[in-house]
Amino acid sequence: METKTNEKSVVWRRIAIVTLLLLALVGPNFGPLPHLLRQSLSLEGSVTGVLIWFWVAFLIILAVVYRMVKSASIGEFLKSSGLGAPSRIGANIAGLILGIAWAFLFLSSIRQFDPDANLTQINGFRILSAFLAAVGALLEDLITRSFIMNQLHKIGSSKWTQAVVSALIFALYHTVWGFNPFAFVFSVVYGLLLGGLFLWGKRSLTPVILGHSLVTLLSEPFATMLIFLAPGT
Repeated sequence: METKTNEKSVVWRRIAIVTLLLLALVGPNFGPLPHLLRQSLSLEGSVTGVLIWFWVAFLIILAVVYRMVKSASIGEFLKSSGLGAPSRIGANIAGLILGIAWAFLFLSSIRQFDPDANLTQINGFRILSAFLAAVGALLEDLITRSFIMNQLHKIGSSKWTQAVVSALIFALYHTVWGFNPFAFVFSVVYGLLLGGLFLWGKRSLTPVILGHSLVTLLSEPFATMLIFLAPGT
């Protein structure tokens, strides 16, 4: 009994540490960092800067997570996280549909703030931003879906608890630096959908990648531009 209690304590302490790191390192991307970058860089340069910082922040947090789980190798860590693991076909199809639908939601939103945006233009900047954002989304899912939900699963938490805790943390660091109730609810809903895909897909990241990284491949750089054009949304 005491061992089980200690294990729960360790898991919740790990989740608390990761949450604080997400708030401190990733949260500013949805608050002061874009404003600071925009003071000295073009919009394209600022978008690139934000996307690069996502990489830096998530890699720092993943390094902490890697030490926590004490995997024998990076390959083992990624495998245990569900990367490349078998998934249900239904979950993959649902992830594909979610990814396309959410991407079009972002693209339609940019029209409200920049009606002249050329959504079909393909150039070097768009390819770079799509790549940076798609990989950044994968790094994020290794933390907010895989690590957090697997840690809760480890101590016997229900699937609902796993999905809700993951979604709340996801929404918190997306909105805490410039809180907006609509943005918070929007992020919670999206986080629940991604968490649901992770569970439905037998803890494989494949449907989650389809539902998250696909969004950025289709909607960047416009999704990140919304941070500058419509902060807090």
